[in-house]
Parts: sequence; structure tokens; C-alpha cells
Amino acid sequence: MTETLVQDVIEEAQNERRARRLAVREFRPRRALAGFMAALLVTVVGGVAAIELLAAVLGSGVHPVPGVAEAADALRGRAWNDPHVLIAAAGVAVLGLAFLLAALPGRLRGMPLAGSDPRLAGVLGRAALRRTLADAALGVHGIERARVRGRGPFRRRLLVRAATHYRNPANLAELVRRAVDERLDRIEPMHRPDVDVRLGWRKD
Repeated sequence: MTETLVQDVIEEAQNERRARRLAVREFRPRRALAGFMAALLVTVVGGVAAIELLAAVLGSGVHPVPGVAEAADALRGRAWNDPHVLIAAAGVAVLGLAFLLAALPGRLRGMPLAGSDPRLAGVLGRAALRRTLADAALGVHGIERARVRGRGPFRRRLLVRAATHYRNPANLAELVRRAVDERLDRIEPMHRPDVDVRLGWRKD
């Protein structure tokens, strides 16, 4: 009996990991155009370099790729600290950095939902998430206005700004946090965000 329970727990954890990987793979932007451009540039530069190296190994004094001879002659007449060389090197470095940033995984288009079925993946849009959490905050008696937005560099935290007409709100901020947490329990996000509540008093 105990062994069966342990096996079920392990299998459930494995299914959750598979579902998480599926959600990240399905809902993360592909950035196919940037990947294609980077692959094309690397292929062209690598092909030109391979052809020139092969010609040099065979002892050919002629550059088989058009334009390489002119570029080589222009570079031979310039020093490393030449402004044109430095500008060209900076341009190549910026282009490489841009391709590197483009190759990084994109931001998820929403909040993935928890699930134990590795064949299914769901996501809730960020705007819809903010609306439903703001609605939960407005359900607290005494709250007249509520707004939700992400915090932090990776938006792993949620900031709830709520306004009330009560001059002595007492534990109203805690009630708002509890209402938002209960709504998150019903949504069941894959990564549970931390919730900060900022309560303000609205003058009449």
C-alpha cells in the first residue's frame, strides 16, 4: 500500500513537470525570423571563410569570392586603432549582441495553469488575470477601486493598488490580500506569484 502511494506521488510529480515543459514550449514566442536571419548570416559568413581557407590551402593567389580581395586590401592599409576599423568592429559587436538577445527565450504570452496531464497545457492571458484579480479585490466590502499590475524584472510578483473611502481601514488590506489569494487558488497558476497590497484612502 505504501509503495503504491509513493509510486503515485512520483508519477504525479513527473506528469506535472511534463505539463510545465509543454506549457512553456507551446506558449513561449518562437522568434523564428530572428533565428532564420542569424542562421543565414552564420551560414554565409562560414561559407565564405571556408572557400577562402580552401583556396589558401591549395596555394591559389586569387580570392574566389567576389569582393573579398578589395576588402582585404582595404584592411591591410588600416591600423587597429583606425576610427573606421573601430566603428566596423563596434557594428559587428552590436549585431552579434542583437542576435544573442534574439536567441534568448521570449516572454510567455500569459500565465501557465497548473495541470497533472502531460498532454494538456493551458494559459491565462495577463490582462485577463489582472482583471479577475482586480474583480476579486473589488468584492471586498469598502473597496471602491482596484488595479493589479506585475512587479519585478520577471513580473513574478503582483501589486494590488486598492482605494477605500474608510478613514480607518483597519485590516482591509489583509482582507484584499486574502480575496486575491483565494481567486489565485481557484485559477491554480503553475507558478504562484507573491501578492503585495497597497491600500490608499480616497478623499470625497
